[in-house]
This record gives sequence, C-alpha cells and structure tokens, in this order.
Amino acid sequence: IQRFSGKTIVVKYGGNAMVDDALKNSFARDIVLMTRGKTFVAHNVNFDYSFLRKEFQELGYDFRRQKLCTVQLSRKILPGRRSYSLGKICRDVGCHIDDRHRAYGDARATAMLFTHLMAVEQEGTRGLPGGMSELEIIRDLPEKTGVYYFFNDQGEVIYIGKSKNIKSRILSHFQDASNRRSRNMLEQIHDITCQITGSELVALLKESHEIKQYKPMFNRRQRRGSTDFGVYHHYDQSQYLRFQVKKNQGQNGLVASFSSYREARSYLFHLCEQHGLCQKLCGLYESAGACFYYHVNQCAGACVGKEKAEVYNRRARSAIEQLNREYTSFYILEPTTGDHQMAVVKIEDNQYRGYGFIEKEGSLAFPPEILDDVIHPFPDNQDVQRILRNYLRTGKHYHIVPL
Repeated sequence: IQRFSGKTIVVKYGGNAMVDDALKNSFARDIVLMTRGKTFVAHNVNFDYSFLRKEFQELGYDFRRQKLCTVQLSRKILPGRRSYSLGKICRDVGCHIDDRHRAYGDARATAMLFTHLMAVEQEGTRGLPGGMSELEIIRDLPEKTGVYYFFNDQGEVIYIGKSKNIKSRILSHFQDASNRRSRNMLEQIHDITCQITGSELVALLKESHEIKQYKPMFNRRQRRGSTDFGVYHHYDQSQYLRFQVKKNQGQNGLVASFSSYREARSYLFHLCEQHGLCQKLCGLYESAGACFYYHVNQCAGACVGKEKAEVYNRRARSAIEQLNREYTSFYILEPTTGDHQMAVVKIEDNQYRGYGFIEKEGSLAFPPEILDDVIHPFPDNQDVQRILRNYLRTGKHYHIVPL
C-alpha cells in the first residue's frame, strides 16, 4: 500500500505465498478503512475486483466499492487506439512502467494511466459547468429511483432515462461506451440533472411523457413510439374468435399494444396457456390440420371444429378481459423509497389520468376525493397503456383502490 501523486492509493496483492495470514488480516483491515467511500480503479476492473472480493470474503469482510475501469475510460478519452492493453496504452501516452507484469509495477502503471486520463479529460473538457469532470458530477448524484436528463452545451435535452438507482445507471453510461452512438452521446454531454420519484412506476410514466415532450435526439426509439405492434381480434367465417399480432396502423379490433412483435407473441402464448386457447386460432401455429396443443391435449379442438364456437369464445373473451385489466376505473398506490409518501396513479374508464403523491397513513383506505386532489393530469397514449399493463402484470408491491 503506497501513496501515489499525493492522493491515489496503489494496492496490489501477489498471492498466498507472499503474505502470511496475520499480515493478510492486518492489510485487509487497513484497506477497508483507507478505501471507504472511494472508487476501485483497475485495468479490466471486473477481473481484479472479483479476486479482491473473494480474498476479503475468506477473511470475513463483505468488500464492496464503486468500480471504474481504465480500459473503458481509455476507450472514451483516447478513442481510435489499436490496442488498449495496459502495456501498449501506457507506452502510447508516455507512462514509463517499471517491473511490468509484477504486482507493484502493474498497480503503479494503472495509477499513472488513470492520472494521465484525468489530466487529458480536464484539458479537453467539453465545457462542463464550473470546469467539473463527469466523475465530479456523477459523484453528487443520488442513489435513488427517478428520471435523469443529459444536456448539451446549448441547454437542449439530448437523452432521458430512468432507473431505480440514478447514480449507478448514469455511471454505467460512462463505463460502457461500447458503440459509436454511445460515444457520440457522451461527447455531447454538458450537464446532468435528475428528478427523484421514489416510485418505479412514476419514473416509467414520467420518462415516457418527458421523451414525447422534449424529443431527445438519443431517445429515437421511444420518441417514435414504442408500441409498434398490437394483438388484434376478429371472428372468422365459422364465428370463432381469433387473435393475430400485427403492426399498429389504426385497424379495428385492437386489444393491446406492445413494443415489439416478439413481446406481443410472447404474451399471446401466455394467454393461450392460461385460458386453454388454440394456437392456430391465435395465429401462433400454421398448419392445414390441428394445432400443436391439440396433439398434447391442451386444445379442445376448435382448430378442427371439434369444440363449438360459443364454448371456445367464452374463454377467448376472458383473455380479452384480462388484457383490458380487471378494473376499468381505479387508483394504484405504490410505496416510495426512503420517505413517507405513496405514489398515486389514476386510471378511469380504462384511460390514464395522471399521477401524484400523498402522505402515508396507517390505513390505505383513502377516500377517492382525497386521492383526486393530489393527481396531476397527464395525457394517455399507447406507451402509457403498455407501461401500466406490464407493471400490473408483474405483481409488484402495490395496492389497488377501485373507483
């Protein structure tokens, strides 16, 4: 353990044969104290971090620290290099390494590289507020549920995201600039802000609304609308109620919308199993004869006319009712993290009306007029309907208050 450049702690452990057990316990205690509240930096950080955590576990410590990888940092700050191995990137930037491939030599080289990268970043900063670096901005972010915003130097929102841990999610953006689009976005970030919701559902709803309002350039998929496919129903010539997955183009018979063809088919398979529906009549199995479920005794034979239409259709209509949710008018109450509030989301006549927050009380028997007072109105759309449907389907911790 040694101080480097006045503030960086250099740590490298060479193996069981080099240190006896008494010293290991002493070193472990010192490292825990010295690194409290600090970030663990390494070249290919997950490799070193996993070994270090294992050593600490064997000594009875649960060692957890924020991580930063100098490989990923080098790719972001020094793009276009032919190799990002420790030896070659240090040679490229003029960091001289003594004792290469030895414990202290590699550790000191990593510290030198990290210091160099921070200096380059400071010199080439993209005009972050007050000359701050990304790491300084991220350091002050909350580890709470909410929505975060990336701004460019013109004050325009270029990306909106949501997370149950804002700080961790934003840090992952900077640690994993693995494609050109991600690197392009990071190069344009001038400022970062966030809004804490404490509620995962409200974060999802707020993110969807804000993306439609601001139309950030790096939220193209959500900006276009993420409900491109729908489950549709119709009656065939024999009066069987059929389902089909199609692109949403304003056709009649829409039951529910989904973000992808795969998601819509997956949920339709789920409905088939739950309600004993025919795969063929749901557009999930193509054949001239019976469907696969019929051959394994999970379909009563509607596909070959053995089950009457009126009997089959009762189950098919139950599936539609499930897609349309159990209630048509209700409030969702969700506990928020870290405070004494409940998030309140209002659905009326199967339409989303908005959300708000209310102080927790001993009972959840809130009168509707009290809940109405805290609701801020927001527009309904297919994205919101999908978010609500998926959330209710997860069975997460929430309370329903019927209107």
